[in-house]
Amino acid sequence: MALTIGLRKHIARWQRDGVIDEIIAERLRKDLDDHRSGFGLGGILAVLGAVLLGAAIISLVAANWEAMPRLFRVGLIISVLWLGYVGGAWRESLGDRRFGQALYLIAAITFGAGIALIGQMYHLSGDVSDAVLLWVAGTMVAALFLRSPVLVSAGVAITGLYLFSSLDRSTGEPFSYVWLVPVLLFISAGLVWYAKGRAAQHLIALLLVTYVLVVRIDLDEVAVLWVAGLIGAVCFMMDAVRPGLLDRMTGWTEPLGAYGFFMVLVALLFFQFDIASNEYADEAIPGQVLIGFAILGCSIAGLILSGHRNLAVRWIAYTVFSLEVLYLAFETIGTMIGTASFFLSAGVLVLLLAAFVIRMERRLQKRNPKRQAAA
Repeated sequence: MALTIGLRKHIARWQRDGVIDEIIAERLRKDLDDHRSGFGLGGILAVLGAVLLGAAIISLVAANWEAMPRLFRVGLIISVLWLGYVGGAWRESLGDRRFGQALYLIAAITFGAGIALIGQMYHLSGDVSDAVLLWVAGTMVAALFLRSPVLVSAGVAITGLYLFSSLDRSTGEPFSYVWLVPVLLFISAGLVWYAKGRAAQHLIALLLVTYVLVVRIDLDEVAVLWVAGLIGAVCFMMDAVRPGLLDRMTGWTEPLGAYGFFMVLVALLFFQFDIASNEYADEAIPGQVLIGFAILGCSIAGLILSGHRNLAVRWIAYTVFSLEVLYLAFETIGTMIGTASFFLSAGVLVLLLAAFVIRMERRLQKRNPKRQAAA
């Protein structure tokens, strides 16, 4: 919404300065109205209120659970589910999409709480990961029938909860998450396309990166990083070289390019940390520096190839480049000089990084003037 307001100000200024006439200005404003998401600050506050209200309902019910008759407990949970889903559909039918989605979210939260409370009430066997998996399935089914972007995002977030709950080795199948999480994310990707829940694209990509790191740490498989890094590099290069083809194939051009790029850098960072954890730390410094230069090179390549068009790639590259420069300085220069000298060197480095970012931003904006208008 803030971006839309800024663009409207630019359109008004262009019209006032004679850059565009009234007809073109009106067409630009109409195009903004046709393509706005409608999920600005009001929508965010509605979702936040739904989360808080759902937490309040859960806390209230849990605190008085034992004092309620058993039939009343079950009826209360079903009533909240009914009001959430049916009420949300009713609000959406009236054109109130924000509060409709908020009511859906309340129902999804209540469904998860109901699984836990009813399981406790009837002493049902099973572990936490099984309960969370049932919660994921119920939320995804609701997202399918209601075509709700918020429920798609909620399903992805609960999938993340399932991933971490599956790390408990007391479960019957402790490594089932290795194949179940990719399946759930694949289903979520289909729901994103069906419900047009573009926000969930970023959640899916972040959870996929998290999944790779969890598998790497939990199973101690270095090959996972190599495979993930290679796939990430392919996605990034497709976005950088053939974005039109990638968009026609997937419709996920920017998320695939940005998070593929991020996965490459994360894999390199993990290799660097693996070397740093070597017991012969002094001998590991050349290897860290070598991988560090590879990380810096990848960051600059990302800026050159895709930074002028993909804003997420730009900020990932800036962040990783800056942190890596400071890390290398700490590992090499910082071990040989005193504290005051190190802070002086770090201050100079940060100023140089700031100059680098400013100059790079100017060049990238020249390559893509549309970003300059949106900035």
